[in-house]
Amino acid sequence: MQKNEQIFEISDEKSLENIVPKLKKGDKIFFYGDLGAGKTTFIRAILRKFFDDEKIIVRSPTYTYYQEYGDATHGKVFHFDLYRLDDLENFYLIGGDEIIQNSESIALIEWPEILGDSVQPTKKIFISYDENSGKRIFRIEENQ
Repeated sequence: MQKNEQIFEISDEKSLENIVPKLKKGDKIFFYGDLGAGKTTFIRAILRKFFDDEKIIVRSPTYTYYQEYGDATHGKVFHFDLYRLDDLENFYLIGGDEIIQNSESIALIEWPEILGDSVQPTKKIFISYDENSGKRIFRIEENQ
């Protein structure tokens, strides 16, 4: 499988809208980064652009495991935070496998490590913070 990779340096939240990937039904996007790296902030930018709604409130689903967004025009987008899940079995117990295998929905997944090779993402987004420049580094890998 061939990969396309892009790297961006971002200094403020407003600039995120310039690097938001286009979403399509069936997408499974994995987000990697340390605590506080900006995963949920980036997902908020993605959802606001996708739904063309600056007022969407996006909170980290750390304690609920996932949050559903959607409307009749765009379909459903599920924002997962798997940080608190111990293993793949617990992912199945919350119904995660059924949600992400649905080709009509989109899954944005923080902390996807417990999924191992059971799910192949369409994109991987790695977020880090450069202390020297004060910028966040976004590396976006797209499987083609």
